[in-house]
Amino acid sequence: MNCIHLTVALLSLSVCHPEAPPQRLRGVWVGTLEVGGDLKFIRAEFHSGVKGTLHLEGAGDLTLVRASESSSHAYFEMRRGNDEFVFVGASREGSITGSVHHAGQQLPFALYRTLEIDRRLLDAYAGAYGDSRSIEDCTDELGWQQLIYVGRSGGRKALFPESEDSFYFGPGYLIPGPIEGTITFLGGTKGRARYLMVEQAGSEPEIARRSDSGAVRSRNLHGCSPLRASMKAGRSG
Repeated sequence: MNCIHLTVALLSLSVCHPEAPPQRLRGVWVGTLEVGGDLKFIRAEFHSGVKGTLHLEGAGDLTLVRASESSSHAYFEMRRGNDEFVFVGASREGSITGSVHHAGQQLPFALYRTLEIDRRLLDAYAGAYGDSRSIEDCTDELGWQQLIYVGRSGGRKALFPESEDSFYFGPGYLIPGPIEGTITFLGGTKGRARYLMVEQAGSEPEIARRSDSGAVRSRNLHGCSPLRASMKAGRSG
């Protein structure tokens, strides 16, 4: 039997053949990989059986090869052709942080748990709120479920579901963590949310009433591609 024995930072994991993703790893995750000071968006889906994919900005889709876990760490190996990415990180409730071993380098990464919701809810939430806020739907353009919050100053934050009506956001566009706040949609009627509530650390909650007509849907008015300035490590959008 061909086995791989990996020891990283006092963590020892043996992987002898492809396995189903560990139970705690299954689901949808979003996060970033730091490369040369830039933060690359990553989105992973792990399913039952030996099934899993990870989208890495600039590199495309990677396929799950192996996965394992200890009581406090997670390990998973992704490949695209002969290109191998080995993720080893500390797993906490709702997050995994650690290093990716690739081409002789160790690159920091962070993943945060999210989920997919009923596609009809994205339509119900997209629209204009108050006099200067909006929710834009970039699902078709990006290829996965993705709402974007556009604030009063024009800054954009990608939203990631933690429930069917509550979403979290990080410090920049397509930078999920560290988590800075949440947006909750309230008072849904006739397939449309009537209000959104913004809660952010250090600020009082703000509520904005929906202001568009029933025929209007806000869809990528500002574009869906990442803004390079907001993807720098340590900088907010």
